[in-house]
Amino acid sequence: MQPAVSDLATVTTLPRQNAQSSDSFLNASDKIAAFPAALSAPQDMLRPASLPTTATTQQRDWPSALALIEETSEAIRISDLRYAQLEERLQQTITQAAVNMRELEAQIATANEMLWRSEERARQAEARAVEAEAWLARLHDAVTTSFAPANRPQSRG
Repeated sequence: MQPAVSDLATVTTLPRQNAQSSDSFLNASDKIAAFPAALSAPQDMLRPASLPTTATTQQRDWPSALALIEETSEAIRISDLRYAQLEERLQQTITQAAVNMRELEAQIATANEMLWRSEERARQAEARAVEAEAWLARLHDAVTTSFAPANRPQSRG
C-alpha cells in the first residue's frame, strides 16, 4: 500500500474542474481529528490483553462506563418487567373477552329461542283467529237464514 501523502499528491496534480470544491478539499485537513499512533512494535502485539499500557488506562473512565452498563441493564430489566406485566394484562383481557363472548352467545341463543317460541305462538293465534272468523261467519249465516222473514211463521192475529 502506498502512503497517503502520494495519494494526496496525485489528487492535487489532477486538473481542476471546480476550484472552489478542490480548495475546500485541500483545506479539509485541518478538520481531521488526530488519533493516537497505533502500536508500532511487534512486541506490543504479543502483550497479553490483561496487561494494558499505562497511557490507555489513564484515558479510560471506567466508573462512567460501569455506571452506563448498570443503567442500561436496569433499563432492560424494567423493560422486561413492563413487558411481562403487559403480557399478563393482555392474557387477562383475552380471557375476559372470551368469557364475555360466551355470555353474549348464550344471550343470543336465548333470544333466538324466545323469538322462535313467540313466532310459533303468533302462528297458532293466527290459526285460531281464522277458525274463529269462520265460525262467526257460519253463526251469522245460520242466524240470518233461520230468522229470515220467509222462514217465520205468520203471526196469528
